Amino acid sequence: MAMAPTKEQQAAREVFAAGRDLALVAGAGTGKTSTLILMGAATRKRGLYVAFNRAIADDARGRFGPNVECRTAHSLAFKAVGHHYRDRLDASARIPAKHTARLLGITRDLSVSSRLIKVTHQARLVMGMVRKFCYTTDRQVMARHMEPVNGLDGPGQEYLARTLLPYAHRAWEDICSLAGRLRFEHDHYMKLWAMTSPQLGADFVLLDEAQDTNPVLEEVFLSQDAQRICVGDPAQQIYGWRNARDVMTGFPAEQLRLTQSFRFGPAIAEVANRWLGHAGSEMQLTGHGPDSRVGKVTHPNAVLCRGNVDAMREVLAYLELGIPVALTGGGSALRRIATAAMELKAGTRTSHPELFLFSSWGEVQEYAEQDKAGQDLKAIVHLVDTYGPDQIIEAVDRLSSEEEAQVTVSTAHKAKGREWASVRIGEGFMAPSVDDDGLQRAMNVSEARLIYVAVSRARLQLDNEGITWIDEYETQEAGAGHNGAVAGRPMIELSLTGQLKYDSSPISQFMAAHLPYSQNLVRDYLTRIANLPHPVQPIDVQYPNWSALGHAIDYRLRLCLGGRLGPAVALGVMALDGSEALRGAPAPGTRHALHAAGRHLLATIDAYLADPSNQDETALSRLCFVAGSFEDIARTGEIRRFSMLAQATPATCLDDLTAAVPEYVVEDLDQQMRLAEGPFASFRALPAQARICGPVFTGSSDIGGADADYILGSLLLDCKATKDPRRLGREEIYQLAGYLLLDYTNQFGIDKVGLYLSRQGGLITWDTEEFLRRLGAAMPLAQLRDQLRRHLQEAARHGDHGGR
Repeated sequence: MAMAPTKEQQAAREVFAAGRDLALVAGAGTGKTSTLILMGAATRKRGLYVAFNRAIADDARGRFGPNVECRTAHSLAFKAVGHHYRDRLDASARIPAKHTARLLGITRDLSVSSRLIKVTHQARLVMGMVRKFCYTTDRQVMARHMEPVNGLDGPGQEYLARTLLPYAHRAWEDICSLAGRLRFEHDHYMKLWAMTSPQLGADFVLLDEAQDTNPVLEEVFLSQDAQRICVGDPAQQIYGWRNARDVMTGFPAEQLRLTQSFRFGPAIAEVANRWLGHAGSEMQLTGHGPDSRVGKVTHPNAVLCRGNVDAMREVLAYLELGIPVALTGGGSALRRIATAAMELKAGTRTSHPELFLFSSWGEVQEYAEQDKAGQDLKAIVHLVDTYGPDQIIEAVDRLSSEEEAQVTVSTAHKAKGREWASVRIGEGFMAPSVDDDGLQRAMNVSEARLIYVAVSRARLQLDNEGITWIDEYETQEAGAGHNGAVAGRPMIELSLTGQLKYDSSPISQFMAAHLPYSQNLVRDYLTRIANLPHPVQPIDVQYPNWSALGHAIDYRLRLCLGGRLGPAVALGVMALDGSEALRGAPAPGTRHALHAAGRHLLATIDAYLADPSNQDETALSRLCFVAGSFEDIARTGEIRRFSMLAQATPATCLDDLTAAVPEYVVEDLDQQMRLAEGPFASFRALPAQARICGPVFTGSSDIGGADADYILGSLLLDCKATKDPRRLGREEIYQLAGYLLLDYTNQFGIDKVGLYLSRQGGLITWDTEEFLRRLGAAMPLAQLRDQLRRHLQEAARHGDHGGR
């Protein structure tokens, strides 16, 4: 007999029946599939349920009614596009890398940074670039789609990516052709299908596991004219490193939750809730499943570990005891690593995709230990050096199937979607460290999500042996942020953007109390950007300096409005005059040269503002990019190792710095400036006194600073150079609201606020009354400003600085 729906499930059904879009946040074991089935049964309309994999779709097909079609995204893409390529899929399943290289026209080995990359590896890298492109919403293959190659330094990576890019374009042209000869994969037709902007032909679309959605499917889902329902748990988003995206958080729809877990009882729910809090989720689960307990489990059904090294340790321990043990996903990946290590130890090259550039195991060890780019290899090196390749291969050979094993060992990532009666949390989940001042560092949200996934796999018994450090961490953390200070600094002294990162800060508390409905504004914003064009962005560079590019376009727009670069650039130049300590500062001679170059930069900009005819567009772009390096000094108090200033010598001058600006920077800024011609034409026509760049407000001194980008006429405008505007949300909306409210005396007469998206040429504005109304303001602007002034001054007077 079917169970009666819970109140939460019934509420979700009612929103669905009303025809509204819905983002349903479903905690672990809360019956999300049952809820979706309940929705499908509530209507005769044609529905489409889109599942993560075929097994889930097949299972759902037997549970939904006849009005709901259950498919995977790939099956939809195959029906629409992929079937045209059926012969290629079958014929090209096995194409040797040598043959791929010949088809691409790669005829010779390539020397990069004194390392030789064979034609076969070049071919694999090219096809990998195409594969990664297929996981994105980009419209062409770019250099940054090449995966990092272990053993190459930064310049080597860039050179290799640029060199291989033309071959990647050639490969994609071949793949798009029915007569193409390269290997054709399922993700290829998926990408081709998505690029047609398909409509799915259903009255409503149900997207499952929406927190870990392929960006390609995300774009298709969000573009549907049908009613859209996405369901999942953002706190279980653990595949970001595989390009997975969380559709739910920014989805412009009504949001409801399923919090009653039928997987476990209250004891395990309490542990899960603890980790939900650290994962940044406001959801709290209640345990309505079988009675559960938390404590030592002698014979668990599953042991969940952080990584492969920890899992191997558990496997070997069970084998030593003679206990049949299984490893989730099998041991083939571990065998390949061990085999590659044996080859390198024997002095021969290996074809392993992560190790092919190295000529010996010693090289791998040195690279992983000394080169920051090799950090991802540390786990592999540690595994091999701890157990040896022979022991790893022997252990893999002795693994049992899960059906025959007494215990299953798994990494937390591979345990996603699984559950066991009893679970022990194994090793590898490390407590956050303390900084140089002995202060507790904050927990990484993605790590907390992973642990939440792990603890919520248990139904009856949970042994949290591997994460008992959480008690001490929470004791230490109580003194950071929650007591009104961050790293010993009172929150009231943080800037506006700094405070918005902490819910307990004075600004954040004020927003929560007086402008509580940020999601309303976010939904409106997301609706209004839906039809913006794809972003302009660098094509032929693997690692664009996104932060520096963002500063540079802000400077370029300021200059086109007749404004100065801003005080932070000048402060960065002044910091180099030698009168104060500066982390990462070079020797005095080089420091003096940089100071002189900075002063020359400021003088050159002043000369341009006095007579714009004395600099061309390219020269301005180079100057603006260099200016960002000086601003970085003012904001961080150091010359960071990746700064272009870190390469200076006592002979460095401004011409040297501008000449070192990469060409992609000039091209990228030029594209963004062309997009700005239309939106900024009316701003440039304003009188000079109506074009204010970097405005500072009366209330800026009540916190650690707040300077907006522009006030143009009566419009408060902030520029965002993001290539993914859907990722903007609560913080950006409250940033605008903060600037507006900090203008206590209405000095600037602001009656509109907005965001300019420089990579799309999109201008989004709101009248201030509408803006505040959508945020839930219960009083007029003047009164809100007065309330904020009192709130901040009260926070400054009280010792806790947290507004309590």
